[in-house]
Amino acid sequence: MTVLTFDANATESSRVKTTVETFLDEVETLEKVTGATIVIHQDGVQNSYYIRCCIQAKVASRLVDLNARLDPETPDSFRANRELLLGHNTYKRMRIDAEKGREFNDIIVEHNLSYEPARPLKVWGGQHRSRAIQDAMENGSSELRYHGFRIYFHLSKKQRSELALISNTNIAVSNDLFDRQLEETMVGHELRHWCASVGLLRGGEDFPDQGSRSEKITVQSARSFIVNFYLGRERGRSLTEDSLDKHTYDPYFCQSGVVLDEQYRRLVESDVLKIWTDKALKQAGAAFAELHQAQSAAIQKSANNRRSFRLKALTASVLSGWSYVAGLLQSQPPRLQNHLALPPPARGSTDRLNAEEMSQFKHDQDPPTYRGLGTRSAIKDRQRMAQLFLARSLQPGVAIDKRLMNQAVSQVIGLRALRKGYRGRL
Repeated sequence: MTVLTFDANATESSRVKTTVETFLDEVETLEKVTGATIVIHQDGVQNSYYIRCCIQAKVASRLVDLNARLDPETPDSFRANRELLLGHNTYKRMRIDAEKGREFNDIIVEHNLSYEPARPLKVWGGQHRSRAIQDAMENGSSELRYHGFRIYFHLSKKQRSELALISNTNIAVSNDLFDRQLEETMVGHELRHWCASVGLLRGGEDFPDQGSRSEKITVQSARSFIVNFYLGRERGRSLTEDSLDKHTYDPYFCQSGVVLDEQYRRLVESDVLKIWTDKALKQAGAAFAELHQAQSAAIQKSANNRRSFRLKALTASVLSGWSYVAGLLQSQPPRLQNHLALPPPARGSTDRLNAEEMSQFKHDQDPPTYRGLGTRSAIKDRQRMAQLFLARSLQPGVAIDKRLMNQAVSQVIGLRALRKGYRGRL
């Protein structure tokens, strides 16, 4: 029988000890074979209990589950880890190494029988190594090799989320994955459901774990859309119709990473705002999804099928500016309808946002390094895009052409200069 002991820094728990004993009775480990003592450790931050042990490839390959859930109690919880990059050269080398008998270590898993009990070891760190072990089993050359595991027991949802984050903290992991994990842990599934309801995601589709490789809206962008709608609506309530075009506006882009953006957090925790059932927000979301889909479809059919042009609506400045103006015009129904309606293609263009003209646009006062309208996420670019959409809302059926771009950008530059006041002598 395997000897168990608690680490000096771990609080003894009969519940944890019993579960670990049961696991070790059912799973053959190297420590059991050699009679070595297994130590139960406790994490110093989240107080999570875990053990370290080695398991043979032939055993581990049938026990690991690569589709770990942050919320085991609902099948609505999508897989929380990165997508496996099986075509990547790094993975191909990893599989070859596994076939030759390389032993991997510190694969981080959670012992959980509440879903897919036949595969109780839910992988949080080491998905590619685990898959390489499974794939290497096809030729049976390395089935007797032992691989090192760190196995956690009785995790709470908070502990599980923390484990998911620290297990994926390396330079190869994007903030989009952290956003997705944090969203489900701190907020739930509402943002994903909302995006699906308005057409920004397909039903049953999840946010990407790396936005730079995807053509779907990210968690960060979806949050920014919602935040800007309410920022714009609040600002619009303090303005009269004839003063709307006499101000510059500062659309916001949410922070990304391991901390929930403060502006977004306030919205989802508000007892007054019911954002997930807000009909006006949903109307704006559906109109924006239609714009994005029309833009993408037009570019795909064009001779200049560039990814940046297809995704023009999803760039930070375009998305935040469009959403801010959708909120700003809530008290001005005629202009709101002009804004929500699809803009017609400008003369000489096939797409709604005239992406190529935008990319070439440069105002007289712009520096030589300026890369075009709606390409950067800086506040200056967000202000310009908000002003462009606001100017377009003055009349129905206005195309986004160079004349409108010049008008909007000149307005922003002029208003910012007036706000700063005169300097020096005239």
